Amino acid sequence: MIVKKMKKISSEQSQKMIFYGLAVLMLLLPIPQLVLPVLYKGIAQVTILRLFLIYFCAIFAVEIVNKRVSFSKKALVSICLLGLILIGIGAVMISEDWMRALYGMRSGEGWFSIVAYYIIFYMTTLLRKEKYCQILLYLFLGFGSIIAILGILQFTGIYEFEARFPGMACTPMQNPNFYGAFAVLFTGVGLGGYYIYNENSEITHPYSWWNRWVWYGLVLLGYSSCICADSSLVYVGLLMMFLLYLFLEIVTKRRKFLSFVWLIIGLAVLIFMFNCFQNGTVIQEIASVGNQIKEEGSVFGDRVGSSRMLIWKQTVALLPKYGWFGCGIEQLGIVSLNTYGIENSIHFDKAHNEYLNLWVTEGIFALLLYLIFLFALFLPGLVGFFKKKVPAGSEVHEELSKIAFFAFFGYIAQAFFNISVVQVAPYFWMICGLLYRGKRSIDEEAVDC
Repeated sequence: MIVKKMKKISSEQSQKMIFYGLAVLMLLLPIPQLVLPVLYKGIAQVTILRLFLIYFCAIFAVEIVNKRVSFSKKALVSICLLGLILIGIGAVMISEDWMRALYGMRSGEGWFSIVAYYIIFYMTTLLRKEKYCQILLYLFLGFGSIIAILGILQFTGIYEFEARFPGMACTPMQNPNFYGAFAVLFTGVGLGGYYIYNENSEITHPYSWWNRWVWYGLVLLGYSSCICADSSLVYVGLLMMFLLYLFLEIVTKRRKFLSFVWLIIGLAVLIFMFNCFQNGTVIQEIASVGNQIKEEGSVFGDRVGSSRMLIWKQTVALLPKYGWFGCGIEQLGIVSLNTYGIENSIHFDKAHNEYLNLWVTEGIFALLLYLIFLFALFLPGLVGFFKKKVPAGSEVHEELSKIAFFAFFGYIAQAFFNISVVQVAPYFWMICGLLYRGKRSIDEEAVDC
């Protein structure tokens, strides 16, 4: 009975369900951080994510029943994500605290949240209609602009939100580091649009007023949000995206170096303006890592990177015991406390390095699969910039993919100094979906997973 009803759902209906689900999730997820008491903010966000996991799984089942999804042995990304799900189950089973491993802490990433990211990725790749992908990108830009403005208001003190970090942009991402990760993602989308701008393009020029200077304005807004995150480590993501931009200008022989110069000038001017407004604190924050290295006498000093180096060293020391199969999802806080105690260490429940955190909690095989997954997105995404001809009918998806690539690249760079969290990760996986969607035919009867 249920299967018969599922078969009656048309492709167009399914596409609308996917699109509206992703759009609503994007806009709904941060609301608890704005309106709920501190105790319930993270719980509400995780609950929203779980509800959408159920919703998207139901749609995925519909697509499979209607044979609009096919599974191929050549689909490396699917193999990697399936492997990560299975390893995650094992990591839950060996965890000391099963409930924590499954559901996470109040705002943590339990197994259900991680699986929700993967299904968000799949749902985005199943958007065959280019208009839905296009609108999803514009929604992200509009949504990201609002987040950037909230951060500017909070950082400058124009408006004070209830937060643990006064004078630092964190609303509605809970934490300045999380806000910074989102700021890099948003800036990357702006940079991608600015790079590929073409006045005849349906993506970068859908209306007469949507020109390259609008993209440049989005980049400047992204810069502002990065500065307001008040974290020097955010600049790592910006630096890597700059290097990518310059690399592409040189290697593709496009040689529009003036556009790159404008990017540098824009960031320098904004840093100067915010620095003057904040009495020199912006420059101090940018220089803080260098000052910490100087004070510690080494790049490996414990205080370097706001004590990240100490956390990394103590996490690496756990690898001989937990490096193969991990200590369990969301169990690092328990293990670090049992190993180091509270007196001889700072207490940490995340490694403040996404890759190191995955290694110590789920093991080396999970890390390798995740790196292969990222590489399977990175390589085709980079190659796409060198294509001279694009298959007819796939121009929009190709351009979306190029825009998403900048954001993807900046995010995975800053992830060396940051962690994946419920507040930001769903947006990253949507971006990954747009990147991967651009590498596939839009005319296929069934999407090859």
